[in-house]
Amino acid sequence: KRTYASISPPRFGQPDPVSHPHLFGSPDELTPGITRDEFHQRRKKLMDSLPDGSTVVLRAGSVKYMSGNIFYRFRQASDFWYLTGFEEPDSVVVLEKKQSPKGYHMTFFSSPRDAHKELWEGPITGQEGAVKHFGADDALEIGSLTRQLPNLISASSHVYADIHNASSLSAAQSSRKSLMGLLDPVFTHRPIHTVSNTPSERLSFEVDSILLRLAERKRKNLGKEVATLRRVKSPAERRLMKGAAKRSARAHTLTMQYAQPGMSEAELESWFQHKCAQSCDVGDGLNGGCQRLAYVPVVASGRNALTIHHTSNDQQIREGELVLIDAGGEWNGYASDITRTFPVSGTFTAAQKVLYQAVLNVQKKCISILCTGSPHPTSVSTPLNGGEAAKMTLPALHRMSTKFLADELTSLGFKLDPYGREVEERLYPHLVGHGVGIDLHESSGMRNDEYVFYQRHIRIAHAHPSHRRLVEGQVVTVEPGVYVPADKRYPEEFHNIGIRIEARFLERIAAGTNKSSSGRGLDRKRSRCCIERRCSEGGKFFRTDNRWDVCSQASK
Repeated sequence: KRTYASISPPRFGQPDPVSHPHLFGSPDELTPGITRDEFHQRRKKLMDSLPDGSTVVLRAGSVKYMSGNIFYRFRQASDFWYLTGFEEPDSVVVLEKKQSPKGYHMTFFSSPRDAHKELWEGPITGQEGAVKHFGADDALEIGSLTRQLPNLISASSHVYADIHNASSLSAAQSSRKSLMGLLDPVFTHRPIHTVSNTPSERLSFEVDSILLRLAERKRKNLGKEVATLRRVKSPAERRLMKGAAKRSARAHTLTMQYAQPGMSEAELESWFQHKCAQSCDVGDGLNGGCQRLAYVPVVASGRNALTIHHTSNDQQIREGELVLIDAGGEWNGYASDITRTFPVSGTFTAAQKVLYQAVLNVQKKCISILCTGSPHPTSVSTPLNGGEAAKMTLPALHRMSTKFLADELTSLGFKLDPYGREVEERLYPHLVGHGVGIDLHESSGMRNDEYVFYQRHIRIAHAHPSHRRLVEGQVVTVEPGVYVPADKRYPEEFHNIGIRIEARFLERIAAGTNKSSSGRGLDRKRSRCCIERRCSEGGKFFRTDNRWDVCSQASK
């Protein structure tokens, strides 16, 4: 067995089974949990789905800067990572459809090896590594891209790509015709790409310029094609997503136990992030904690929970308040998305208890529909018509959840307009769920403005991919909530209470029976009694050897 002192230094710009054996389960894996062959099969499946004469231009992400030269930690563009596994910025892959057993020809443009840069930033894969490690047929330096790309796509009948800066390019081109452009000869003759500030941004604008010179009928939306592939998760992806969920769920439990009145929301955020990153045994035989958070956490105490995306996390938590934490880790490329609401004092008040139970009842009914096809299965022997057989879509499930919540609230004394949209516009303004995978909100191929329109007009935006029926291998969240403002229309005891409960579901078909599953014991883990028990177990913490350890009340 090799010791860590004998492990070879990194050969590439990212971990591999030789340099980081503790992260990998097999020498065949290109990234932890995903083999080289699976990445190849993803590319082949994409190219097989496109018409003859197609070329794909796939672009990596670039480093983002907080200010000046102070950079954020890099995360690869999701579609690029899904198809290549390559984790270095400022790279481009061109796939040309070919009539061959492989199905495509891959040209890889990436940064060259550079001793000085590597001294500061670490190893670079380079062109030789792109061929040997990532399966490129040709590998060229990224500096040659703008010369080579026009030749690679000129003979193609269809070019699938995503334009990153179309609006900025249009503005730059329009400005040339403006009065200021006519009066300022320096501006008039300035190249369009100089509206960018960094080499990465200039490269992005140059690639956009090349793509926009193609005839519009020739340019195709790549994002929608990749979204179709990403929708259904492979067995390897499901295992990674389960690992992300287990690590995030552990962090939620430990954060509930740690929370005390008088703490700040920011302290709970920090504790959650620490526990997500902590290496731990969650029983899946895989190593390492989460590499990063999947999104900016919501830690909302008291009335802050009425703000769906309360991320400032700057309030002190008071005795008797509920705390809503919407947070999850990203593990080996895949996101987790979990929301829990709990009483910081350890016990729900009477009003908190019944409102929490109302939201939990809605979630249970939605889960039952996915599992059995019915919100009220009569017995364990009831024939299951869930999974694909339920022919369920997320918008349809959302409409049902709205009705379920209205019924629950009415039973608690809320006077709701039976013909209005009060529940979905004020008390429950978000969707019941969304796809999740590499991205927190799994790729839809839509622009941000299209997605916002869909959210606001769920009844009429029929083109959104979420209107497709849920299929085997798709992972979605189920996250009903209620947010009661201090409004005299609603019972006073519920004012300023916000509750959301979120779980993820994998759509399955097994042994000829359609069913959905989110893991064993889920109902028990989200129950009000279990939440209270978890809060009371944590109690006290003490510090030993510069580490925080939890000491349960039961052991005192």
